[in-house]
Amino acid sequence: MKLLILAALLGVTLAKVSTITVKGITVCNKKRVPGLKVELMEEDGVTRDDKLATVTTDGQGNFEVSGQDDEWGTIEPYLYVYHKCRILKEGCWTRTKYEVPSSKINGVYDMTYVTLDVVQAEEDHVC
Repeated sequence: MKLLILAALLGVTLAKVSTITVKGITVCNKKRVPGLKVELMEEDGVTRDDKLATVTTDGQGNFEVSGQDDEWGTIEPYLYVYHKCRILKEGCWTRTKYEVPSSKINGVYDMTYVTLDVVQAEEDHVC
């Protein structure tokens, strides 16, 4: 039991806080898309991924989302954008995953235009 408590305390002590800010403009068929949900997530290998923050794109499709997490190593952030560009089934949303480069951790990742009509490697549909 003492060993378990010591391990937990050591983990808290060694964990470091990392931050990330991601910004961009959502675009579908060359038009800006307002009102989309954007989630900043952090990948955890063993446990459920952490949701760091959620924002909605403004009237021009702009978004800026920031979050932080404390991990033993470096954080592994990614973004989910929920949209209806190229939707295959009525009443459903496409959830597209965008990786955040590790070089942008503790800084700002400017995605510029997030082109939703371009198929990404990691997409699914939420109905």
